[in-house]
Amino acid sequence: MLFKPTVVQLRGVDGALFTLTDESFSGAAILLQPGAKGLDAPAFDVKADEYPAIDGGFYRFARAPIREIFLPLKITGSSRAEMMALKRRFIASLNPKRGLVTLQTTEYAEVADLLVAEVPRVLTCYYVNGMEGGESSEDGVHWATYGLVLRAPHPYFQHANRAFATFQTYGVSRPFINPPEGAAPFLSIDGVTPGQGLALSPTPVDTDTIDLEYVGDVEAQPRWEIRGPLTSRLSLVLKDVNDNVVQELRLTAAIPISSSEVLVIETARGAQFIRVYPARDIGADYDPLQGKSAWQALDITSAMWALQPGVNRVSLVIDKPTGMSPEQETAWQAANRPNVVASFLPSFMGI
Repeated sequence: MLFKPTVVQLRGVDGALFTLTDESFSGAAILLQPGAKGLDAPAFDVKADEYPAIDGGFYRFARAPIREIFLPLKITGSSRAEMMALKRRFIASLNPKRGLVTLQTTEYAEVADLLVAEVPRVLTCYYVNGMEGGESSEDGVHWATYGLVLRAPHPYFQHANRAFATFQTYGVSRPFINPPEGAAPFLSIDGVTPGQGLALSPTPVDTDTIDLEYVGDVEAQPRWEIRGPLTSRLSLVLKDVNDNVVQELRLTAAIPISSSEVLVIETARGAQFIRVYPARDIGADYDPLQGKSAWQALDITSAMWALQPGVNRVSLVIDKPTGMSPEQETAWQAANRPNVVASFLPSFMGI
């Protein structure tokens, strides 16, 4: 049976990348030894209260505290000088006064007798201790052993890049260049189905409800990018399978944005903001100290809700005035055609 162990890498505060599971090295190397801990489910702090006069108790909530990871490492070299040079570079890359390190793991799945890498999962950590170890040598090989301890303020592994979902849908592609009848396919449209020539997508169609499939193990806080034009008040609503409202992120007033602006609603805990920026590419990073704040428009009784594992039915609700004439309705529709994109980092209990 094909097998490839988990690939574990550590990117230091200086950007240096160390692969801890590569045994095809020549020269000095850092090798992960058996006994690593903290890479699977995090510990949970579960709160429950006892009933004062009857049997049992009741559950209140659960939270995952800071995650601690233990990595037994061996730094080896064909000479002591070679081993020492790598050890010094590694220690310098762990300096918590310079920032956080990134632990990345990659699993391999067997697909049609081939090993295919899954999407890497990352965890941002800071070094605590363990690099005080001891040194030895045998048969010309020099090594030092350590028990590296890292702590992750955010306890869940995440994908390195954000996932996206949009309220614009595209119809079936129409052929642009058709191959001759009976000829071999010219090009695959999606890389999976047989090609049928180049294709053009029709004009995107705006929809007010999407089924967003989230593949993570734990909830993820989305970032909403809303590009204009928009002149009316909006809400972002999470519904159940029966279309009942479960959560609503509601604005109490309209935030007018032009086609050259983007309204960003960041819902990540500890980093929440609502600001208007000049339009940028989808997925760009936004400085919470730049742009124009629109926090005052948030209804404080509503929630900056999270995506849950599985299918999330999300609706965009835009207030539409009643009693408009056909001309007024046409003008309103032209002024309220936002392109809404949700982006998020899928989060997982472990590697």
